[in-house]
Amino acid sequence: MATTKENIPLKGRLVTNPERLDHENGPKIRFRFVEEDYNRENGQLVRDENGYPVVSNIAFHDAVVWHEPLAERIASTLRSGDAFVATGDLKFSTYEDKDGNTRPSHEFALRAIGADLASGRVVIDRAPKAATVTGEQQLAPEQTRHLAR
Repeated sequence: MATTKENIPLKGRLVTNPERLDHENGPKIRFRFVEEDYNRENGQLVRDENGYPVVSNIAFHDAVVWHEPLAERIASTLRSGDAFVATGDLKFSTYEDKDGNTRPSHEFALRAIGADLASGRVVIDRAPKAATVTGEQQLAPEQTRHLAR
């Protein structure tokens, strides 16, 4: 029996490239990520002798995306090593391993995801915006295209 906790905020780093899979419920994207907690003292990160934050806990999770447009954007944008922030539903279930033992499992079904700007520079590819028309003049869509920035 599966249980779900909804709208969980996540921050992590991909450890596998997103993989497109066909499933009986439709296509999906799946990837594995790591979530790291850092040591803090008086609200400040504890750093090692090289200046890197000291990790106190590491957890690996599986993520799945069912929403086709979001899945396609993730597959064409994110790669192993990329940092992200996301929200999703945490789904707990069980499965039977190859020896017939019942094992617990969990995965995050992502609803929204974006690059973590705290981890580095991100370039956003934006479509051109249509020009603003003032007054009585109205342009047909084919006339507006060449005015877009």
